[in-house]
Amino acid sequence: MSFTYPIFLWGLTALAIPIIIHLFNFRKAKRVSFSNVRFLENIKKQNSSNLRLRHLLILLTRLLFIFFLVLVFAQPYIPSIEDGLQSRSVTLYIDNSNSMSNLTERGVSGFNETLGIAQEITNLYPAETQFSLITNDFVPGTSQGRAKAKTAEDLTEIKYSSLSRSGQELFDKIQGGKPGEIKDIFILSDFQQSTIGQFEQIIDSTNQYHLIRMEMTEQKNIFVDTVLLENPFLVSNQKNAVHIKVRNDGTDINDLQVKFFVNDNQSGTTSIDIEANSTKDLVFELSGRLESSNRCRVSFEDFPVVFDNDYFFTLNLASKIKIVEVTDEKKTPIGQVYKNNPLFSITSFQSNNISYPILEQADLLILNGLPNIAAGLEAQVNKQLSQGKSVIFIPASVLSTDYRISNVKMQSDSLAARTSLKLPDLNNPFFANIFEELGRDTQMPEVSTTYRFQPNGRSLLKTKTDVPYLSLFPTSGNLYLFAAPLSAAYTNFHRHALFVPVLHRIAELSSSNHPALAYSVDQMNLSLKVDSIPNGQLYKLIREDAELIPSQRISANELVLDMPRYLLSAGYYDLMLGYHQITTVAFNHPKLESDLKTLSMEEIKARLTGVKNLNLYEAQEAKVFSNNLKEKYHQRDLWKYALILSLIFLFAESLLLRFL
Repeated sequence: MSFTYPIFLWGLTALAIPIIIHLFNFRKAKRVSFSNVRFLENIKKQNSSNLRLRHLLILLTRLLFIFFLVLVFAQPYIPSIEDGLQSRSVTLYIDNSNSMSNLTERGVSGFNETLGIAQEITNLYPAETQFSLITNDFVPGTSQGRAKAKTAEDLTEIKYSSLSRSGQELFDKIQGGKPGEIKDIFILSDFQQSTIGQFEQIIDSTNQYHLIRMEMTEQKNIFVDTVLLENPFLVSNQKNAVHIKVRNDGTDINDLQVKFFVNDNQSGTTSIDIEANSTKDLVFELSGRLESSNRCRVSFEDFPVVFDNDYFFTLNLASKIKIVEVTDEKKTPIGQVYKNNPLFSITSFQSNNISYPILEQADLLILNGLPNIAAGLEAQVNKQLSQGKSVIFIPASVLSTDYRISNVKMQSDSLAARTSLKLPDLNNPFFANIFEELGRDTQMPEVSTTYRFQPNGRSLLKTKTDVPYLSLFPTSGNLYLFAAPLSAAYTNFHRHALFVPVLHRIAELSSSNHPALAYSVDQMNLSLKVDSIPNGQLYKLIREDAELIPSQRISANELVLDMPRYLLSAGYYDLMLGYHQITTVAFNHPKLESDLKTLSMEEIKARLTGVKNLNLYEAQEAKVFSNNLKEKYHQRDLWKYALILSLIFLFAESLLLRFL
């Protein structure tokens, strides 16, 4: 124990005063005569003993009163174990990500426990301290210092955020204050493995860091990992199905009820058993009539973490893939392939009568049997490819000269002997899900190649002599080159069963209007195909009563929205232009947030070896945690207790004088 003003201890010499008064009674004795004292002798002895005890008790209360009164002025205290909590600039980081909804061993959510601890931390500092309150939203202005009272008020308004922050993002934000400013930094988080990432490069030798780790009772959770359409092109009245992968990052689960909703109507349900740390694949058939845009949801019940119990996605009927063929032939096999499928819309032009506005809207441009390519058409080919679209080039029987298409040089070759094509490589993503199997006895089409390409592309089909017949040249878009014309003199490929699926796959891969089923709320940008942004109008994202107008621009016939991530939440948003609904998009929480595994104290310490002043704590009940910090970093003032005791003994003396 130490004293703030030890000089007042000289006041203890005043203890001699009541002792002197007790030893020397200055009152004069008065003689009283009695005729007979025989009957008073026993009473005299008894009163004398009580009087002695009374005087000793009064002396003791006076001594203790003076003793504790002197201590009040000397102000005793118990020194802190360590120096700390002395800065007048404090940064508080509150992890308000959804993983903090998990329960601690005290039966409350980690988020609520964090808020309680943060309130206690603010109470440890004097009123003039400036606080910076940071959450995962990184709202502008949060790094600026605020008064203690304002910070306490702001803590009551913090809510869960759809965003999570990596360790590097967090420390960059914390260290972005005033140069040379020394701060006490408190980081309250569960330190989730999947989101915190690597942050070994953090170096700080000036600030005082206090990391409070939320200890969760269990780290288990069930969530939707993946949702896919069996056929990526959803066409009305055609059979299709939704494939859903559910992940279990915890203990074995039995009889989990999984429900599938389409436009708020339950379309299917199933009960599954799923082992710990494994996945389960589910299939829901799409039955009944579908709208052009459909809101779908997968739902189940899993406690205590419930933020990811619903997975939202949209299913939109596929719009027609626009195909333009430029050819001087009256009838081509290509036209017959695409005309009979409702997924495709094909238009044909002769080389001397091209409508370029229609051509610019095409997803797939086919140049079939043109001996010469005009400069305007060649420019359009390059434009199509630069916009991420696809082009098929089928050479004429005789080209006027060797020439380039895009950056590929086509060189005429002597007519090769007619030979069969090799079986296609089913491991090539181009042929995925086209054929179940191809046997060695499968009869392949025959071709006679007449052109070679420089440089070589990716061979999709080639002859048994390893000469490329159909090659892919990927750039921003995809350029497909045939090595021979589609005529009976050179091949029977256009009459073979392989021809239709190959042409269909090229067209399907050319579709630029193939939106994702769902997006993540932490996505920086959102790209959707639109024609243009009319003058004076902006696209909006509307959900119930919330309306967002993100910054937007048109890039290669796509609307690019810069998403205000801290304002998004899981669910559906309607993309509106004025009062016209363009489409509906669905957002979900990031899958990384659903993985509840956390770093241990040893792992955190090992990653922060570059931080000189580092203190790690396991979170406790708020009051207990506050008391532990006070004991460690604050001196414990005892003068208040001394004042109370002095008053107690003064009151005790009064009682003794009055009743004893």
